[in-house]
Amino acid sequence: MAPADADSRAVKKARKMKDPVQALNCLPPTEKQHLTSGSTITFETAWATAISDADHEWIFDLFRRNMRKLYEQSEWGYDEVSKKQELTATTARFIIARDQKGQPLGYVHYRFDLDQGRRVVYCYELQIEPTFQGLGAGTHFIKALEEVARKTDMLYVMATVFKHNTKSLDFFHKHGYVTDEMYRQEEDEVDYVILSKPI
Repeated sequence: MAPADADSRAVKKARKMKDPVQALNCLPPTEKQHLTSGSTITFETAWATAISDADHEWIFDLFRRNMRKLYEQSEWGYDEVSKKQELTATTARFIIARDQKGQPLGYVHYRFDLDQGRRVVYCYELQIEPTFQGLGAGTHFIKALEEVARKTDMLYVMATVFKHNTKSLDFFHKHGYVTDEMYRQEEDEVDYVILSKPI
């Protein structure tokens, strides 16, 4: 089997899984599901099509609060319609974290993709409520993505980050993500960076 066929088949197989994060036990064990503040958190997983209207509203509202200004400063600009479509696409998968009262505090939107012919888990969004940032929720999310990539035979976890989003860049660099080798030649020409971490 040619490498390209193997990558395509692996992505198709992963996409068919109903809930790989839960089925493959990719979340931290219950006793470690807490923030650095000591607060207990819980996780749930869902396809975009199975998320409640209330949670969809919160997902987009959090994205808008955290990211609108960054998008407006970028070459892409801010396109609310396009982003809503992305966040509700049938291929979009989510892990949502909730606090002790059951209120959502953050989420990661990911998909299984082929990128430059390579099978990857792509982190489309990782958003945390401002009052919960810096307390370890993001680390739980990115570790879960790395674990699901490992257990579904993906080669990388990838993310696109604006160069002017220094907080996000620092987060990904801290967890071992670097500019993906396939995009290094383009890096000086755009205002974002495509990061990857081999799994």
